[in-house]
Amino acid sequence: MLLGIFVGWNFYVKERSLQVKPDLNDTTGREHIPENAGLISHRLAFLDFETGNVADAASHLANKGHSGYQSLKMSPVVTFSPGLWIRFKDLNPGDSSWLRATGYVWFSCPPADVKCSLVATCNHNGINFKYMFVALEYEDLKPGQWNRVSIDYHIPRAPDQEDVLQAYFWYRGSGEMLVDDLSIEFYGL
Repeated sequence: MLLGIFVGWNFYVKERSLQVKPDLNDTTGREHIPENAGLISHRLAFLDFETGNVADAASHLANKGHSGYQSLKMSPVVTFSPGLWIRFKDLNPGDSSWLRATGYVWFSCPPADVKCSLVATCNHNGINFKYMFVALEYEDLKPGQWNRVSIDYHIPRAPDQEDVLQAYFWYRGSGEMLVDDLSIEFYGL
């Protein structure tokens, strides 16, 4: 009987936690890589979207780029950008390891309507155990030009070496925006 109550309570708590929406106004939890920590960086991923045919609608590319000629066109059809997906065993981060994801976005709508997040997360068996994001609609971005956005993310200890570290853009809007030059850097000792 106690086991039934325990299982039922955990099911109820899990269902309720899945209904909680993150507060997009909360920027107080932002992390920053320490300046004088002696960390060495190396690039894990760089996406400039220069390969692919802009004329192929399935490639979701645009003829406007930040440093080149093309970028990724995000919309309600393309809600997640390519980015970083790496297992902890392939990265082997230490206690003082960090990730910095930086990209450029272009949009023509009012800044409050951008509705996109730059995300960094770790997940264990499909469940996030540390999730951070920068909601672009609350950043000081300007329409009609390329805007640099960035997130620093202190990499936590993973419950399992098969767990995954990810970084990407998540578009939540109803229009279109462009993403280019997504760079993901690892900082460690």
